[in-house]
Amino acid sequence: MIGLLKEIKKKDKNAVTILYNNYGRKLYGFAVAKWNLDEDEAWELVYQTLYKIMNVAGDYKFETEKKFAGFIFTVFVNNLRNHYQKKKNSPVETIELTEKHERSLHQQEEIKGPVNKHMACLEIALKQLEDWKRILLLMRAQDFSYEEIAAYVSKPVDQMKVYYMRLKKQITGEVNECIDKK
Repeated sequence: MIGLLKEIKKKDKNAVTILYNNYGRKLYGFAVAKWNLDEDEAWELVYQTLYKIMNVAGDYKFETEKKFAGFIFTVFVNNLRNHYQKKKNSPVETIELTEKHERSLHQQEEIKGPVNKHMACLEIALKQLEDWKRILLLMRAQDFSYEEIAAYVSKPVDQMKVYYMRLKKQITGEVNECIDKK
């Protein structure tokens, strides 16, 4: 480890290779398994972490290799959190459906053949909902917080969970009732 730290302090290119060989795959595995990142995002964060270690590790002293590994892991977790924060704060893209789009969707359904009963019933149930209720269901399905959703639907934050639970129960009931009729 002492040799690795010397190479890091010198900003030697071999240090990145050694860091990668010792820690890269472990960090990648952690990102994919525990944080559900795709392959590209995980590798990007691993390399971002390794280069960050190269830049700052020379400023610290580590008593053992275990402490150094803990430092690397802490930097990596901070990068993961920052990544998710950026992803979470990115604006939601909304697309207004026009008659042109609706026609093309129906044409696609005709080409595909018979539609899944559950999906057809769900589509009917969702079409009957008010816009703010659909927004609540869709945004919650994408793990938005109730606070974030409340800003879009102009409803009280403290009631959002109640609205959501009632909507889930209502939609489930309507879909099951629709399936039983078919």
